Amino acid sequence: MDSRKDPVEIIARAGGVAQYPDDERALGVWMHLAAKAGWQVAEAADFAPDGRRGECGAVDIEGLRYVIRLGPRVRRLLHEVVDGRMVQRDVLAVAAWAEPIVTGESAPGWGS
Repeated sequence: MDSRKDPVEIIARAGGVAQYPDDERALGVWMHLAAKAGWQVAEAADFAPDGRRGECGAVDIEGLRYVIRLGPRVRRLLHEVVDGRMVQRDVLAVAAWAEPIVTGESAPGWGS
């Protein structure tokens, strides 16, 4: 069994609560984490990301393609002043993550 973390389990914390980071940077951070986990990863140059769907790019990892998405995904503790008191609450922060692009070649027999 492969001991590397599966690409779909790699989450790149990519920014703050209300601001979205640069798509290229988020993609680069995710690719760095995947390479650090031991995967041979290459950006898919022929992929046109659709920002309205939360896509920031795509990668090819050892024969399979993944779309990299960007959006609110990870919990973060927010500290703020409310009525003169410091309070904290959990909010969603921006992250990049991978989802496989499922095709007949990548998942034979799936859906048939």
